[in-house]
Amino acid sequence: MNGHSESREVAVEFLNTACERLFEIWCERRSVIPLSYLLHCWPLPDKGYASVKRLSEGLRELGQANPDALSDRIGPILGELASCIEEILQHPRICLPRAVSDSPSVRPLQYVI
Repeated sequence: MNGHSESREVAVEFLNTACERLFEIWCERRSVIPLSYLLHCWPLPDKGYASVKRLSEGLRELGQANPDALSDRIGPILGELASCIEEILQHPRICLPRAVSDSPSVRPLQYVI
């Protein structure tokens, strides 16, 4: 998919659609281990950089821990998903704005006694 870096809505929608396809395939196959990895990081709680990064890391860990889960119909989906995630992580300000929880607090907390 070439146009998924044009807007954050398109990028997030693409990620969610690809993850939904993975979810459906792994449910059909009753593949519990891949499902547990996917559900650990998806659905995305927000459109922030940290959420996309967590999805990327979860899928990478799945590939390392259980490479057999990434065969046949899964390969092309993961390839498209990895491409989209890579673009988002390389250009976070273009695709997805940082969420409030992604950035450190600007004002220090002050306690009054």
